[in-house]
Amino acid sequence: MNYIPRQLEGKLGRYVKQFPVVVLTGARQSGKSTLLRHLFNGGRWQYLSLDQRGILGRINSDPDLFVKDILANIIIDEAQKAPGLFHSIKWRIDEGLKYKIILSGSANFQLLHKVTETLAGRAGVLELFPLSLGEKYRQKPFLEMLLSCQDINTLAKRIDGRKVISNEKILQHILWGGYPKVFGYKQKELKLNWFENYRTTYIERDLRDVAQVADLGDFQRFYQMLAFQTGGILNLSAIANELGISVPTCKKYLQILEASYQYFLLRPYHVNIHKRLVKSPKVYIGDTGLCNYFMGNTSLNELLSSGKMGGIFENSVISEIKKQNGLLVKRCDLYFWRTAHGSEVDLILEKEGKLIPAEIKSSINLSTSSFRGMLDFMRLKLPKRIPFGLVFYRGDKAFRLAEKILAVPAGCL
Repeated sequence: MNYIPRQLEGKLGRYVKQFPVVVLTGARQSGKSTLLRHLFNGGRWQYLSLDQRGILGRINSDPDLFVKDILANIIIDEAQKAPGLFHSIKWRIDEGLKYKIILSGSANFQLLHKVTETLAGRAGVLELFPLSLGEKYRQKPFLEMLLSCQDINTLAKRIDGRKVISNEKILQHILWGGYPKVFGYKQKELKLNWFENYRTTYIERDLRDVAQVADLGDFQRFYQMLAFQTGGILNLSAIANELGISVPTCKKYLQILEASYQYFLLRPYHVNIHKRLVKSPKVYIGDTGLCNYFMGNTSLNELLSSGKMGGIFENSVISEIKKQNGLLVKRCDLYFWRTAHGSEVDLILEKEGKLIPAEIKSSINLSTSSFRGMLDFMRLKLPKRIPFGLVFYRGDKAFRLAEKILAVPAGCL
């Protein structure tokens, strides 16, 4: 498969110029090694993978000597496998190392712990996610443009000039997700084989070993049950009760899956910041292809008739925005909003004194019920300005639903 340009390339290049050490993390198989080899493949860079036992053994036996012998810019993949390396890198940087170091790894809970412990202030950290819809089909990021608009008229004009990715391509992206290898396969059987191998070799074997999961069966049932919860309020007590395990065990499993980019949480929006931390979050899977694999959806017909399309479509749109958020110099905060009376907004973007509410609907046509919760939210007396609201849907036209609410094709993402 030909190399697919990644939207993180520009920010990665800037970080390499700014920081002595750059840490690139993300889910396994999201394309980190491919990206690094593509951007830094000249003679000025050396590439090492600690998946090679000989190299790993040499570093672990004497990390100080290894770092002392660095005589070129270097990329060290799966760096979390050599814990002693980080102290040695810190020492060498403080001594005036003139070469750049890129550390890459997928076990985020190990890698970032070592970075914050020993390389704070010396390392820039970036995350690479599976392919976005825009990366697959050469679409410029939507989020930066959205956040720069101060009113609905400006936004509508800018959206008019954007290419809209077709509904068929959107559905294929939702069905199979964004892992580069899966996107490269044309046959369904090869895609399903890849997901099965990913589940058994990484989610079940590598994560279990790294995080010391005692009961693989409980762990399997937990992460598969979460897939069916995608887009819903997380209730660990109910999950623990159904699986017959403790709530603390569920919390541990969730932390493992979050840290390895398999799942992520969206917190509720409240004016009182403390309440954002204590109310239940919503849970989403890191890649909708894995979600469909766990659910047994292997075709568009199965996906559309599964009864889960609404949650999976919501998951896909929020994932796209989350990926684009990581490209910004200063990220916006992402939340959802829900009241005890049932009013809800799927996504709230908060940045620099602005709040932008967004509803996400998997239908091709919209009605007034599509934005009732948003109207309730916009009527609140909030300390921040709400310039407009959005409703993402599967249609192909942008149009006004109300004075300050714009319907936006998901294909604009």
